[in-house]
Amino acid sequence: MGFSSCWRAVVVSAALCFGATAPQAMVGQYVGNFNEPIYLTAPQGDKRLFVVEKSGVIKVVRNGKTTTFLDVSQRVDTEGERGLLGLAFDPGYATNGRFYISYIDRRTLQSRVDRYTVTPTTANKASPKTRQSIIAINQSSTAGHKAGWIGFRPGDAKNLYFTLGDGGGGYDPDGNGQNGQVLLAKVLRIDVSGSGAGYTVPADNPFVGSSTVKPEIWALGLRNPYRASFDRLTGAFWLGDVGEGTREEVDFEAPGDPGGHNYGWRLREGTVETPMVGGDAPGLTDPAFDYAHLEIPGGLGNCVIGGYVYRGPSIPEADGRYVFGDCVSNRIFSISHDQRGAPIDWREETDALLAGSGLSVITSFGEDGLGRLYVMGLSGVLLRVCPSAPAQRGAQRLLADPCTTAP
Repeated sequence: MGFSSCWRAVVVSAALCFGATAPQAMVGQYVGNFNEPIYLTAPQGDKRLFVVEKSGVIKVVRNGKTTTFLDVSQRVDTEGERGLLGLAFDPGYATNGRFYISYIDRRTLQSRVDRYTVTPTTANKASPKTRQSIIAINQSSTAGHKAGWIGFRPGDAKNLYFTLGDGGGGYDPDGNGQNGQVLLAKVLRIDVSGSGAGYTVPADNPFVGSSTVKPEIWALGLRNPYRASFDRLTGAFWLGDVGEGTREEVDFEAPGDPGGHNYGWRLREGTVETPMVGGDAPGLTDPAFDYAHLEIPGGLGNCVIGGYVYRGPSIPEADGRYVFGDCVSNRIFSISHDQRGAPIDWREETDALLAGSGLSVITSFGEDGLGRLYVMGLSGVLLRVCPSAPAQRGAQRLLADPCTTAP
């Protein structure tokens, strides 16, 4: 199953119960309605929101008003899992005005990352004329498994991470997952600090000097790592990799991890061997956790949407919990975790965050410039995650609580 099914073991055990007696820390607050929103982000410390729409439009929300920040819809193919898929602001955005988008090119069907630049006078309206091509990667002709998340690790201002799916088709028919000579089904890490188009390969990438794996590759063996994130406090890396027919998995890299992991696709799906093509290989890395599909007793969903470790300013009970979801079951969960990313306790947050909102087919989570968390769905609804009862937290906290003001 691919993410198109939305457009289209850890099975929780008694030891990982759903925290029924725990106080509910989070609720969803309506922010707005958009056209197929699939991502949200903002520069560090910036009070604006930047909402990515699949069609190729980025909206900016400021002081409660929404305008168009960038429109590249004429460049973007939107069939199936194609579209405008990712947005990342340069860590030096406040001074250099650079930001990056990832998308599927309408003319070539390549996965592309481009850079744009704004100036103080164009801060809320980027010009398409500033475009610089960073990387273009040939894709399969099928419309699935394009991934497309991009981001910078905290403390690393030079290197952009870029996730790519295996290109589509059942069970990775081209064998891209385990082929180190292709960039599909991988996480890439590329140096974009130069002033011109293109990129260079970081000297400390894990496969530099390898004769069998391309040097741009940070990790391999992934099916469709559609949404990933860095913990803004620790730099830990979380990847939600959408499964095929049995399992959904979340992968984890601890702070300071040198990369080079092989997460096993298509030999494995989560912690089980893939039917028909399953097997083993030396050095495969297990997921932090996985869960079964809905067709299996105890299953939680069929399409994981990777989320974020909450580091926002207003929900201390949620601090350090990894919040993620599933777009087929339309459920949201949070976990506390150990140093390997493995769950310690597991809570369902669906009713608290989504009840009555009209949000359906979860497409992404997002984090603004202050660390506040958001969730959005293909139905168009965008919600902000807020304290469940801010009035009970005292007047001083209420006045400082960003959830009491519009973005």
